[in-house]
Amino acid sequence: MSGHKVSNITVKALLLTISIFLLAACKSPLEKSILEPLTSKELDRVAGEDNSFLATYSIVEEKSNYIHTLQDSSRWKHLTYARLHSYLKTIESAELNSPLFAQLREKWEQMYSSYNTQVDTILRQWRQYLETNTPDSLLIISFEGIETEKIRNINKQIDTLVKARIKYKSLSFPVDSFKMAYCFAPFNDSSATNNVVYKKRIKDSTTVKVFPVLIPELKKRLSSKDTALKFQYEIFAVYANGKCYNNDSLKQDLPKSVMQLINAEESSKESQFFDERYFREKIIRDLIDPAFISQSAYIKINAEDFYKEIDSLAHNYTNLH
Repeated sequence: MSGHKVSNITVKALLLTISIFLLAACKSPLEKSILEPLTSKELDRVAGEDNSFLATYSIVEEKSNYIHTLQDSSRWKHLTYARLHSYLKTIESAELNSPLFAQLREKWEQMYSSYNTQVDTILRQWRQYLETNTPDSLLIISFEGIETEKIRNINKQIDTLVKARIKYKSLSFPVDSFKMAYCFAPFNDSSATNNVVYKKRIKDSTTVKVFPVLIPELKKRLSSKDTALKFQYEIFAVYANGKCYNNDSLKQDLPKSVMQLINAEESSKESQFFDERYFREKIIRDLIDPAFISQSAYIKINAEDFYKEIDSLAHNYTNLH
């Protein structure tokens, strides 16, 4: 009789062991804590059902490098693979992000749309400054005609001396000196270009006589006062009020962020790589609001706050570093 009881107990124990084994076998590896590595068999099993789990598991493997202490481990022991995978699929879904991002973009526009109007005003003011202070806006040069004179040259031969009358007129305020070059088209190559550094103060206007660089054909046509010749000039720099006025020096007066945008615009004429938004945002931070953040940064920060509300434990784990 006692043997029968022992036999019943043995059978019951065996059945209980089998039940526990079967339950363990049926339990999904996803219910494990992320602190427990999956076996190759378990990983194959889960990935076979959902291939996207491989990306989740790679995150777990990466984050394991940052869990060093017992305190770190206890923090994450209740985070299962299933919970983490569900969280990641949720925050990566278009169903969640499309309306969320649209709402955040709209809110950002409401907060910062006026800034772009202010940037437009700033750029307009500084562009006007550049335009009204260029060398050409401070000094105008005009050709007044040709004078010829018969002389004896070094070889004691009769020759024609050609002099050009050029008028310099200051437009805004007296000019102390300037640098320029002039020529007569179609003879506008380097062999017939004249560089001038004029160092006398011009209060209003003055006419000077200069001796152009002459090549035989040009001399002949100037001597005959050929009206088909076109006087051309370029002013490189004007000096006045203790300051140099040219493109480079004027830009130094601009706020750095404004100068960077204008330089980038000029460079973009030769290149397709120009992100105007990037430079406008630099102007906003520099001159309007140092705390300004870009739309993409605003969306990222606020989306992260929203994700944290979904599952703070999973969120903190994915941001572990």
